[in-house]
Amino acid sequence: MARTSILGGATLTTTLQTIVTNASADAKTRVVELRFSNIDGVNPADITQCILIDSSASNAQRPVMGVNTTVRARETLSTNVTLDPGDSIQSAASAGGDIYLLVTKIHEEAA
Repeated sequence: MARTSILGGATLTTTLQTIVTNASADAKTRVVELRFSNIDGVNPADITQCILIDSSASNAQRPVMGVNTTVRARETLSTNVTLDPGDSIQSAASAGGDIYLLVTKIHEEAA
């Protein structure tokens, strides 16, 4: 059975914010699941941005989800992302407090 653990999470705001960083000092490559849950419960909300900050490419911004991806009321969207040492995930939503992003580690190995 896979050993998973919660790495982080946050209620998204309308401003791009760092949700999780894979520390360079750990020297590990991690596969994480990003789970976006609409916690408003009544109205749909959009993930306006979700990007991977790629530290090995001069902090290039790589899209993880399409711009303005809609999460309907009481629904969840998820995707898996591989984080190399120093990489991070940033995200924002169309309305503050409507979407919660949970980050769960699925796998890790030495980089």
